[in-house]
Amino acid sequence: YGAVIILGVSGNLALIVIILKQKEMRNVTNILIVNLSFSDLLVAIMCLPFTFVYTLMDHWVFGEAMCKLNPFVQCVSITVSIFSLVLIAVERHQLIINPRGWRPNNRHAYVGIAVIWVLAVVSSLPFLIYQVLTDEPFQNVTLDAFKDKYVCFDKFPSDSHRLSYTTLLLMLQYFGPL
Repeated sequence: YGAVIILGVSGNLALIVIILKQKEMRNVTNILIVNLSFSDLLVAIMCLPFTFVYTLMDHWVFGEAMCKLNPFVQCVSITVSIFSLVLIAVERHQLIINPRGWRPNNRHAYVGIAVIWVLAVVSSLPFLIYQVLTDEPFQNVTLDAFKDKYVCFDKFPSDSHRLSYTTLLLMLQYFGPL
């Protein structure tokens, strides 16, 4: 985890800074790559450290706000990454298949990025709503080691709600981009 976090933060920050500092590098593809790097940077900063500690400790120690925020940011980042790659592929396809036809410009890239982020945030909202911090799994355990321990997991109103949401994410993040 440590190496991935360090390389993820330094590599993505370097890429973002290089592209943003050099105006001649600000083309549609690079704008979309900066967006992709930013979402990967979010994962390296906001998700990996917390997931690492949660995996090691086997209980959640970061409080309820981070319990909700962590999976929300993970879902947003995944969605942004996927659709950034889709827009890069569409732009490349357009330039190769129809080089003299319509070409996306920087404004189109910024609009696409805005749409991606809105879609990602809206599709990830159930994590903010249904993610809970609870001691339920430890209530029947009498060992002192599990006293005052909490876990963070989703608690949808019903299994059908969970299934519907999971299916929606599958359609949005996997089948949609195909």
